[in-house]
Amino acid sequence: MEICEKDKCTGCFACYNICPKHCIEMVENEYGYIYPNVDEKKCIKCNSCKRVCPTLNEVKKISPQNAYAAQLKDLKKLKESASGGVASIFYYQIVSAGGIGYGVETIKNEKAKFIRIDNINQIYNIKGSKYVHAYIKDTFKQIKRDLLNSKKVLFVGTPCQVAGLKNFLNRDYNNLITVDLICHGVPPQKLLKEQLEIHSISNIDEIKFRDGNNYVFEILGDNYVKKEKCEKNIYMDAFFNSIIFRDNCYNCIYAKESRVSDITIGDFWGLGQDSKLYANKELGISLILPMTEKGKQLIEQCTQYINMEERTVEEAIKGNSQLRESVKCSKERETFKNNYLTLGYEKSLKKSLKLLRLKRRLKKIIIIYKKLKK
Repeated sequence: MEICEKDKCTGCFACYNICPKHCIEMVENEYGYIYPNVDEKKCIKCNSCKRVCPTLNEVKKISPQNAYAAQLKDLKKLKESASGGVASIFYYQIVSAGGIGYGVETIKNEKAKFIRIDNINQIYNIKGSKYVHAYIKDTFKQIKRDLLNSKKVLFVGTPCQVAGLKNFLNRDYNNLITVDLICHGVPPQKLLKEQLEIHSISNIDEIKFRDGNNYVFEILGDNYVKKEKCEKNIYMDAFFNSIIFRDNCYNCIYAKESRVSDITIGDFWGLGQDSKLYANKELGISLILPMTEKGKQLIEQCTQYINMEERTVEEAIKGNSQLRESVKCSKERETFKNNYLTLGYEKSLKKSLKLLRLKRRLKKIIIIYKKLKK
């Protein structure tokens, strides 16, 4: 039984969480992308899975009226954060007041999963960007229990994950605040695992994809640090060339100005030089788009911890393509998929990236030549 068309499934786990007979499992296909698999013998045909599927039942979207550029005031914490660090302050505000936070745990080995935090000392465990598909598992059920127990809950995830949560809950809770990330697409965990196998490192403590405002692939393990620039690492290079995302990412219904959450956050790309925060742009600058009154209230409560400047919504949208349209499916992705099953991860990606990398080298040579000529 197919819940929605496979190429439109976001892997949000809403169907997995709602099934009263626990007859849905999220199963990897040959490329590592996960999809719901229904055990027909256990299924009672209640159609709960279809009712919560955000692909079949779109969640209401709201367009922002305001946009803000923001950075943490605490320089030490800012340097430890990605994209200006405002997500960590949202967590601090909610959890320090007795609430619960849900976000993606710092990646160890290849696993990326959502965790529940109820102590401010746990916030460090969910800091940083994670460029891989994070698994929700039973998180939606946990959130519902917390909400029914009158706990204030903050959920931070991709727009499709927020949509899945909202459809699962099937009502608005005053004690729930949702924050969606401006997402470019998600690769499967299988490919991240295969990238790590190239490095032959066991007992990985942490994987980092950002170093301030710069993109990297950094592995921290037992007395070991491996750090590569984005363009030198095939996983990161393939990520930024949109080669390894899920099928649905190339026709994402959430890659637009109107959003599904109380707040949208991301990097403030294209911020004008007239901004008072521009001088520190190398440390990362957050874009904050409040959508609802709940979202605005949380932002207001956090202003003591962040330097914030109002900018125009137009500037925010112009600088961030994912607020306008989804990434395009390139011929390099098709090359990767056509070769992956026979050549494997490393060879198929290098083949897909070969021409792109050649063009990049030629461009650098031309730039150097022009400088020398002057």
